[in-house]
Amino acid sequence: MRRVGVFGWLLLIGTLTLLSACSNSTQQLRDDQIVHCLSPTRRPELAAAAAALDKSVRASGGLIVAGGATMEPRQWRDKDPTAFARACQAMTYVPPAKAPDNQLPAVVSILLPVLAGGAVALFSTEWRNASTVAVKHADDLGDAADAFFVAAREYVVARGRNQTPQAGPYEEAFEKLAAQLAKVGRFRPGWGKVAEARRTLMEHLTREKAHNGDVQQRLDDLSNQLARFDQALRRPWRPHRGVR
Repeated sequence: MRRVGVFGWLLLIGTLTLLSACSNSTQQLRDDQIVHCLSPTRRPELAAAAAALDKSVRASGGLIVAGGATMEPRQWRDKDPTAFARACQAMTYVPPAKAPDNQLPAVVSILLPVLAGGAVALFSTEWRNASTVAVKHADDLGDAADAFFVAAREYVVARGRNQTPQAGPYEEAFEKLAAQLAKVGRFRPGWGKVAEARRTLMEHLTREKAHNGDVQQRLDDLSNQLARFDQALRRPWRPHRGVR
């Protein structure tokens, strides 16, 4: 749902950009328009435009007769800026180029950069977030694995010396590693080797198995497999065949 919401915002931004680009609302006079309309050679043209737009106004050469007063264009501008702007805009109006029959290319040229930029930003954010989560899983899995292998090897060494090993540290580390493997399995459901590694742990590396038999080879195999998981989590852009 969050991705749909982001796309909706991108579409809204693109639409507003398009409407803004296509707007033909009246704008304020630019400086070059004002200079053009008040230039001595253009005053008669300005007066004629004013008279054409307002029947109460007459043009007298380069002068404007309005409200019983005869004024120069600059005086008329100060007295009636709205009328001046209207006449000046009419005088400097440039007809727009004929619009193409197919408006789709124009729409696409406006919307596409907006949507493309938003998509790139969204993808970058999603990729960065996913990479951060993957590294966190790798760190947690590494911590759990280190604790388990230390406890398991201490247990095996104690048994080999006919000593009484401590069951607590082994079982605690065992449960944490099993839980972390389950989290990685949910995070990367396509990685079948994760479930396989967890089965090996649960079936062949319990404390009872370590107490009654030789588990050193299975510990080494599991250690190598967990190292591959660590690399795959930290470098998702590379192919990792040993995890599927």
